[in-house]
Amino acid sequence: MLDNLISLPTVLVCTFLSTLVVAIFLAFHWLAGRGPLAAGYWCVSMWVGTAASAFLGLRGIIAPELSIGLGNALAAFGYSLTWAGFRAFDDRRVSRLAVAAGPAAWGAAYVLSDTFAADMSLRVILMSVIVSAYSLAMTRELLLGRRREALPSRRVIALLLATHAAIYAARIPFALFAPVADGPAVSPWFAAFALEIFLHTLIVAVSVLILLKERSEFIFRQAARSDALTGVLNRGAFMEEAARALSRKPQGGVLLLLDLDHFKTINDTFGHQAGDKVLCRFASAAIARLDEGMVFGRFGGEEFALLVPDQDLDEGVAFADRLRQDTAALSVGHYGRLISVSVSIGVASALLCEGDLDTLIAAADCALYRAKADGRNRVGVAGPAESLMQVAGRMREADAVAGNMSVAL
Repeated sequence: MLDNLISLPTVLVCTFLSTLVVAIFLAFHWLAGRGPLAAGYWCVSMWVGTAASAFLGLRGIIAPELSIGLGNALAAFGYSLTWAGFRAFDDRRVSRLAVAAGPAAWGAAYVLSDTFAADMSLRVILMSVIVSAYSLAMTRELLLGRRREALPSRRVIALLLATHAAIYAARIPFALFAPVADGPAVSPWFAAFALEIFLHTLIVAVSVLILLKERSEFIFRQAARSDALTGVLNRGAFMEEAARALSRKPQGGVLLLLDLDHFKTINDTFGHQAGDKVLCRFASAAIARLDEGMVFGRFGGEEFALLVPDQDLDEGVAFADRLRQDTAALSVGHYGRLISVSVSIGVASALLCEGDLDTLIAAADCALYRAKADGRNRVGVAGPAESLMQVAGRMREADAVAGNMSVAL
């Protein structure tokens, strides 16, 4: 009954047309936009899949060595290239051996064994193993990539690929206990699985386009949140991330404001190119010290900010002094001349400022000012006095607002 509702040649034609459309689109994307390497792999895999669908669809019309032998080898190759695309998408090395393993296994079995070539059930079992293995490998790549880049669609696509692997693996018991006939009429279950292949092809095609789109959006968002020179968070992104961290632990952590000493002199003496180099080297040195959960950004010019959420004031001061020593050890070369670098740091505890970010920044700024006034290349610590100054400042602001309201009345 089911085989009367599902026409295998029609399904193969639809699969051919769907892969052809996506292959053309990806080719334009790759050639016109110089897309990522992953797009190249996916583009080639779609063209290979298109050829595979064409050969498989001509079964009974052309020689079986082409329709069955070459068609299935190309299908396996298409899957391996799709896996390679997911691998390259996260900048992981693609093994040529892994890419060749599936199609080579199929080709060897078909060419070297007449029994295998003549038995459709054996062919179904081997292709099921190959496709399931590559589909599970794609699932793994997507989930591993979440650690680096949590694109929204990763989990959904991984689930769909894992489901496809399970469905394809389910063909094996069917082939063992309900062998499929190798002729013009096919078993009902084989026709149903062929329909799933068509749907899976559409899903994979849409998935790779979604991933490419999400990657582009992610890059643009990161660029909008990053300082163009040093690559660390810009002021707006730092304020957002720091506020989020403080909302989770309002009474924990310390804030460090870091200001490179005599930076204007470096620019005036060596030029702005040298100043940019100093900023980048300092940012790299600071990043090397960061632990998970720390928020680091550039406030502007030569000033940086660092929120350390899991340390108390004493630990924060010790951490700041290590950063100061790392900076003093820097020696930036510029056209044969060495530039000495030092930094002054102001440290304030979130505990003293009741977790309010603006108050915390103001207190750290007071401590930084004192560090620079005391001779630079040192760490200043905000005490209760700075917190009282912030309270007094807020009271003066409140009095000013009240005065303005009374005048208006």
